[in-house]
Amino acid sequence: MAFTGNWKVSNFEEEKLNKALDAFGIPASERDRNMVLKAAVDIKQDGDSFTMNATGGLGKHGTHTFKVGDSIEGALFGKKYQGTTSWNGDKVVFKGKSGMVLTRSIEGSNMIYTIEYGGNGGRIVFSK
Repeated sequence: MAFTGNWKVSNFEEEKLNKALDAFGIPASERDRNMVLKAAVDIKQDGDSFTMNATGGLGKHGTHTFKVGDSIEGALFGKKYQGTTSWNGDKVVFKGKSGMVLTRSIEGSNMIYTIEYGGNGGRIVFSK
C-alpha cells in the first residue's frame, strides 16, 4: 500500500506551520524545531486500516491504530484533538471537531503531512 513504510521528516514549512499551530493554541515554547526534524513514523496500511508507530516531536509517541471512516483521538504537540477520518481521492483526511484538518498524501517518493487550522496551514515532508 502507498503509505506503508518508515518515514522520516526531511523538510517542513516552519513559518506556515507555526501560524497554524499558533491559531490552534499550541504555545511556541512547546515546539522544538530539532524535535520536528527528528520525527519519524512507521506506517503499516492494509486497505482502510492503518497502524502508525510515531517517534519524534509532532505528537503522541507510540502506536496508533485506526480505520478510515472511524472517529479517532490524538495529540499534536501535546494538545488533544478528536475527529473523523475519510478518504479524499488517495489522501487520508482527518477533520477535527475543533476545525483542525490533517491530511496525509503521497507525492512522488514523499509523504506530505499537512496541518490546517484557522485559515492557516503548513506542510511537513517525510521521506523513506
